[in-house]
Amino acid sequence: MGICAVWISGGFFLDAWAHGHVPVESFFTPYHAVFYSGMLALILVLAAFVLRSRRAGYSWANAVQRCYRLPLLGIPIFVLGGFADMLWHRLLGIEEGVDALLSPTHQILGLGIFFVASAPIRSVLAERGRAASLAWQLPLILGLATWLMLVHFGTAYAFDPAAGRTNAPPPVVPFTANYLTALSIGYYKVASGVSIVIFQSTLIAGFILWLVSRIRPAPGLITLLLVLGNTPAAAAFTNQTPLLPVMLAQSLLTGILADAFVARYDPQPAARGRRAFAWFAIAVPMTYIGIYLLGTAMADRMWWDWNIALGSWIWSGVCGLALSLLIVARRTA
Repeated sequence: MGICAVWISGGFFLDAWAHGHVPVESFFTPYHAVFYSGMLALILVLAAFVLRSRRAGYSWANAVQRCYRLPLLGIPIFVLGGFADMLWHRLLGIEEGVDALLSPTHQILGLGIFFVASAPIRSVLAERGRAASLAWQLPLILGLATWLMLVHFGTAYAFDPAAGRTNAPPPVVPFTANYLTALSIGYYKVASGVSIVIFQSTLIAGFILWLVSRIRPAPGLITLLLVLGNTPAAAAFTNQTPLLPVMLAQSLLTGILADAFVARYDPQPAARGRRAFAWFAIAVPMTYIGIYLLGTAMADRMWWDWNIALGSWIWSGVCGLALSLLIVARRTA
């Protein structure tokens, strides 16, 4: 189910790329076929599992494990969203740009996959006493990577801080007719870029801190989560920028650092690992954003000045620390 969930979510980004690069004039496209075929594959896998359980002597009520029952709600939600999306396109046309991200029918499809992807997560956590190896924990990471992809898809307008020269605003030239317009665009792009840094720092730190607070990840697991969860979005939205190679560097290097930190210090919100947990919460987002800033500076040069770059980098660590304090907080009365 985890593989099918990643398949479907990856198909969402293929469709998003198509909306921005090729004419899409119909609901029936090869891009839609990718993620709808993923759901068909998931249904077939589930049917095969149920039939095997029945042959083993389980009743229909117990043919599916308890941890999979709630996630199965995602299948009818997804099917309903698919039919609604087809009607939406026929009646109101094909969405473009941000409209496609906020379309109600697309959000219903995403909700269905959110439920489905929770199945491998719940399954591994239910067996966390034995799930110590990468092979045991792989379904968990496939589910979390699907969730991360869904968040990136729904908030694609808050994915790239756009600090590179390719995305620079027009130059501010005093005493010209465009002075106030250029000044306003520059302020807006700085504010939106720093806000995206804060959002992405909180998002990445949140996923990783949740993971290490529930289970000790096997070596390589965090790297796999970041690469799988981030690459489809970067591939879909890179266009003429170095976003894809920079994002791959971010995911790989941050993942390797995080995996090494976990192997050495085992950060966790329990008392014996709390100090390591706090440092881990700071190090992960600062590494992630730091590599973005360095990579962008080398590949595209930055239009941000050093005050903005260093200030946003510090904010990334503040976001991670704040999350760690929220996670370890306990009621005392």
